[in-house]
Amino acid sequence: MAHIHFMYDLVEGDLQEAKRNLAADVTASIARNVVHHHQGSPEDLVTVMFHDIGADDWATGGTLFSDRTG
Repeated sequence: MAHIHFMYDLVEGDLQEAKRNLAADVTASIARNVVHHHQGSPEDLVTVMFHDIGADDWATGGTLFSDRTG
């Protein structure tokens, strides 16, 4: 059984459509390149989870994303 952990944290406000597209693309790729070769299993064995992070809960360079402009 293959276990793959891919982390892509999303700052709130990211588009729902982007999540749909990413989930579909990641699922297809994993099913085609990993799951299929190991178990011959379909895409429904692949689970994609998104971890939404509030703009007040993430900082880079000492600045919260909610305080950034442009």
